[in-house]
Amino acid sequence: MSDGVVTQKRNLPLLVTPETAAGRIYIVTGANSGLGLEAARHLVALGSAKVILAVRNVTSGEAAKADIESTTGKPGIADVWALDLSNYDSVKAFAARATSELDRIDAVIENAAVALSDRTKTEGHLQSVTVNVLSTFLLAVLLLPKLKQTAEKFGVVPHLAIVGSRAGFDAHEDWDKIKDDPIVKMDNDDSITLKS
Repeated sequence: MSDGVVTQKRNLPLLVTPETAAGRIYIVTGANSGLGLEAARHLVALGSAKVILAVRNVTSGEAAKADIESTTGKPGIADVWALDLSNYDSVKAFAARATSELDRIDAVIENAAVALSDRTKTEGHLQSVTVNVLSTFLLAVLLLPKLKQTAEKFGVVPHLAIVGSRAGFDAHEDWDKIKDDPIVKMDNDDSITLKS
């Protein structure tokens, strides 16, 4: 898998600057660790108006917020909100809250994901499918009207980014078994090996 890293572009222009972040509101899912944490930290450091840390575990989210505030020296920007992508009601509640409480949403960075080796099901599907695909897109669809409203009201171009993993490209054998109906076949085929 590491051979793919060599081909990734480097020295890309930084699209978010202190000037472009000022007054903006961002949502980052999975913001309590890894890439989500670092994205949230970066947005806070740049002086965004608000960065929503959308996390499944609020205690971990509060620890991430404290870490962000201590390393950036900028308190009061990060805010922790509960979001459990393995539960559709949680996704709907989060989107409703964001739509009603936030004046604007300038970007949604959907970073949260799970990689499980067992076949746990949530919402009738494998948890990895529910979290990584179905709820991720449900959240995107539910927030699109607010993104559109932000564009019209503030004359900006909001962004929706869904972070993916290259690990899926290494699952050729499993993909060949399910590619004609992936969601149904992945949920029902015990021979699929989920790699973490």
